[in-house]
Amino acid sequence: MTPTIEPKAHVDRQTVPFFSGEAARDQSKEPSKGCDNTGVHHVGLFASNPAASAEFYSHVLGMKIVGGSAPDHPLGASAFLSSRPDEESHEIALFANPFFAHMAFKVSSLAEFRALHRRVVERNIPIKFAADHHASLAFYFDDPDGNMIEVYWPTGDLSRRQPQMEPLDLSQPDEVLLENMMATHT
Repeated sequence: MTPTIEPKAHVDRQTVPFFSGEAARDQSKEPSKGCDNTGVHHVGLFASNPAASAEFYSHVLGMKIVGGSAPDHPLGASAFLSSRPDEESHEIALFANPFFAHMAFKVSSLAEFRALHRRVVERNIPIKFAADHHASLAFYFDDPDGNMIEVYWPTGDLSRRQPQMEPLDLSQPDEVLLENMMATHT
C-alpha cells in the first residue's frame, strides 16, 4: 500500500506525521547550527563490475573515467568518474566492495571540516576512518541506518588519479595537517 502524503509536514515548528499513521519523530537533538556543508558532491556506489559500470556512465551519460583500481588493490576493484574533472576529482565512485559505498558532503574550508568532525565526535558517532585522498581530506561515519557518509574538504590537488588513501590523523593541529599535506602532495 502506498502511503498517503499529508500536505503539511511542519506546523509552527513542530513535526507532525508526514505519512499517514507515522509517529512524530523525536526531535530532542537540536539541528546543526554554525557550520554548513555545501551539499552532496559525489556518491560511492556498489558495482559488481566497476569497469563495466564505468563504461555505462561514460557512454550513456558522457562522464569521463578519471581513475580506478584493479581487484588486487587494497580497496578492491573500483572506477572513478567525473563530468567536470578540472573541478571535481570525481562525482561517482564505483566499488566492487560494498563496504565503500557512501555519499560525500563537501565543506568549504578546513575550519568547517573540523567543526563537522567535532560535531560527529560530540554526538558519540564512531568515526570509521579518516583519509588524505590528496584531492581531499576526509572522514567517514555511518548514519543511523548504516549508510556510510564522507565529509571532505578539497585540497585543490587534482593531479593524482583516484583512489588515493593515506592515513589522516585529525588529532593533529591545522598547521601540522597542512604541512603534512604539502609534503605528501609534492
